[in-house]
Amino acid sequence: MKMRRFAALIIIALAALGVVLFGNMMTPRPGSSSGNGNPAILLLIPLGILFLMLVYQWIRIFKDLKMPFSWLSLMILALAGYILAGYVYQLHRLEIYREILAEAFQLRWGQTDGDHIESITSGGLLSIHMNNQFFNWNTYFMMIAFSLLLCFLYKLIQHIMNRRQGTSADN
Repeated sequence: MKMRRFAALIIIALAALGVVLFGNMMTPRPGSSSGNGNPAILLLIPLGILFLMLVYQWIRIFKDLKMPFSWLSLMILALAGYILAGYVYQLHRLEIYREILAEAFQLRWGQTDGDHIESITSGGLLSIHMNNQFFNWNTYFMMIAFSLLLCFLYKLIQHIMNRRQGTSADN
């Protein structure tokens, strides 16, 4: 039974990776025109479903694992730290991406329009130029870490509730 859970987790994680990499491929080349709208926004629907399935699978896998309160707290802090570091890294990568865009604009048109680069890279998910910033390996691993974080938060809440009821010392 455990093997099926692991297999399901791996299949879900690989499907999420496929969606993330597909979203990354939807980024236009630096310096090129992008058209209207961002079709990658639609990928948030299957990613959201896959994310919820990931959380559920993690909870099922760790359901019978007894972890002390200190280990749960440590895991939660480590995962939160990883997610925060991943976010800071993404901000750093965004600055590098803006420089790449500036170089591409300089090569293509002989000038760099800083206002235009700022406008296409500050629109969030609405800008198709930002797909490679939202759909990449770092954000994929941040999503996996966040799903694990939610799983361990669930276990922590269970642990606290069981402690209040006096039914378990090490759940």
